[in-house]
Amino acid sequence: MKILLVGGNRYVGVEIIWHLLGAGHEVTVLALDAPPADLRAHVRLLLANRNDEAALATLFGHEHFDVAIDNIAYEPQQVVSLTGALQGRVGRYLLTSTTDTYPHNMPRDYTEEQTEIREYDMASLAEGDRYNYGKRSCEAVLIKSGLPWTVLRPCIVTGPRDNIHGAPAMRGTHWFEESARSHFWPQRILDGGPLLMASEDEYVMKMVWIGDLARAYTHAIAHPESTTGQAFNVAGDEVWTNERIVRALAAAAGVAPEIVRVPAAVIEQAGLDYAPVYGTAAYWPLADNAKLKSTGWKPTPAEQWLPFLLEADSAPISRAWYGTRMQEIALARHVQRKQGEVVVIPAAMEVQADRARPEHAASTASIAGRHEAQASLAWQARAMEQGSGSLPLPEFFKTFRGATVSGIGVGTWMGDLSAATDARYVETLVHAASRGLNVFDTAINYRHMLAERCVGQAVQRLAKCGIPRQALLVASKGGYITHDAAGVRDWNAYVREEYLEPGLISAEEMSRAHAINPQFIRRQVEQSLDNLKLETLDIYYLHNPEEALAGLAAKELRRSMTMTFAVLEEAVATGRIGSYGLATWDGLRVVKDDPRHLSLATAVAAARDAAGSDEHHLAVIQLPFNIRDHQAATLPTQKLGRATVPALQAAEALGLYVMTSASVMQGGETAAADEARLRAAAPGHSLITAALQISRSGRGVGTALVGMRRIHSVEEAMAVAQMPLAQEGA
Repeated sequence: MKILLVGGNRYVGVEIIWHLLGAGHEVTVLALDAPPADLRAHVRLLLANRNDEAALATLFGHEHFDVAIDNIAYEPQQVVSLTGALQGRVGRYLLTSTTDTYPHNMPRDYTEEQTEIREYDMASLAEGDRYNYGKRSCEAVLIKSGLPWTVLRPCIVTGPRDNIHGAPAMRGTHWFEESARSHFWPQRILDGGPLLMASEDEYVMKMVWIGDLARAYTHAIAHPESTTGQAFNVAGDEVWTNERIVRALAAAAGVAPEIVRVPAAVIEQAGLDYAPVYGTAAYWPLADNAKLKSTGWKPTPAEQWLPFLLEADSAPISRAWYGTRMQEIALARHVQRKQGEVVVIPAAMEVQADRARPEHAASTASIAGRHEAQASLAWQARAMEQGSGSLPLPEFFKTFRGATVSGIGVGTWMGDLSAATDARYVETLVHAASRGLNVFDTAINYRHMLAERCVGQAVQRLAKCGIPRQALLVASKGGYITHDAAGVRDWNAYVREEYLEPGLISAEEMSRAHAINPQFIRRQVEQSLDNLKLETLDIYYLHNPEEALAGLAAKELRRSMTMTFAVLEEAVATGRIGSYGLATWDGLRVVKDDPRHLSLATAVAAARDAAGSDEHHLAVIQLPFNIRDHQAATLPTQKLGRATVPALQAAEALGLYVMTSASVMQGGETAAADEARLRAAAPGHSLITAALQISRSGRGVGTALVGMRRIHSVEEAMAVAQMPLAQEGA
């Protein structure tokens, strides 16, 4: 369907876009500025002010949309303007409202009819009431418009990119910042130390995981018969207090929370600017979700999404409350002393903290030998010796071009642009290598070149610790057009000056922010090597080549690939890269008639053409594979001779090593039918660990890649390394 999304460049809007794209919809975004760079190539952007009714009428003069999603309407006139401009040009209108339309003076679940929906005189309202009554008025004018409508009323939305702040700090955030109310408790739990909790805390609430909210939109679009003309609360099943949030997050992190109850008057007397972001007063924003669940939607259990809040814990530089943390701890210790409590730090925590320090690995001896295979085998032996009873099984290690590599690799995609995130990545990569994970995967566009620099710093630090460059497999990618986050130029200025004006890309390639033409890729290889401070990359991928090659005829596709592969063969000959591959998202998992389809047989033929013989260096592919997205193993998409087989089978037949992405579904939902398989795959472990165990056990899978920015993520991976392969993959 053709979808118009009003407001798609921030927290909730970005998540909605990903879900709409995943459902196969064509998305147009109406906003004042562009969405994140990694979305721009996938959506059509209309830059306009939604409050300018005349401009909207002109803008939509020749448009028609199946569905409009209004995610940023706060005043009734905004809905009047948009519905007026879309009359006769839209099939259905979905409005984002809020559960704040209900009274909050009773601890009860409110159903959809327990609020008064009518237009209010906005001019007469106090500033604090404008949001609640504005949303009610927006619903009223939408109903009056005559357009087929659906209203979604989310409760408090929680997720990794939360940009909403509660008291005491009301600071705006950028889309990429991992700060705000969702991180108030996770950051404190992961920091360690006592957690202040007001003795008078009476707050009770519901939350909804951001992925579940975005899925509510795709669900409503897919089920017009049961959702049109209806309003729905969008909320999780759990009822939360601040203490329940803390204990649930702590359980997910595997730690015991140290909660210190302190009277609010003592906090105030101490002059501490501190308040839990959800509040502590007798205020109960609850909403019943039975109506939406009756249509087939259901929320993700909290135990599945809580670990992702911990994984995405925000950087200190972007934490609105972090300046008060030392004061909080000092006050808690003061109260404990007054109460005669003795604080004991478990020895296990001290050991874990010591192992987390980068210098922990510095005492080990250097690895002898420079040849890649010799060095990696020596590295493996040492990693297993250091395991102290937690040894990876031999089958965990694989062989890639004569070198020993780990069956799980470290991905570096996510994260904000702060120095604190850089430090976390470097620390985690160093720890990962010391534990036996020697595959590092990055890309030039990840965190706009900062991710590559983190990998380079980790490699240098590891060399000082005795793990040489030759023992590591470092892979990067080129294709998405990015700027340099460490520079002063914005994306447009950088790309125009560095790539467009020198003739490395075309205007069309700039508009979709993606290119894999030979001259651009030659430049990107050099830039990546400079970012990484390496002489050689073990693998260089073309990043999602289906975005550039879609729609080309078979002969054109092969010719285009051959030209670019020739540049990569040249880079191999000069020692700049060791091999190359295709890092894809959809290309290898869709059938031949799909315009995004990529043929592995054609790619291998193009590599032969580029090399002039069978001695080419196309050696590896990367594609999503997990318990939910299992097309790589189950959907025949690749023609080999007269047979059509799934991508994993084709890669094995063609001698291509396979790295899998999205191995733990990037925090996505898990179908109820899959949960039993997950729990059986790794009894007693988290669903994330179980998902990784199934993904890496797929037949034909070499290394499963997982994003890691925390020491505990490495340890989750090492738990998998000690398990036999599952009997069945995804």
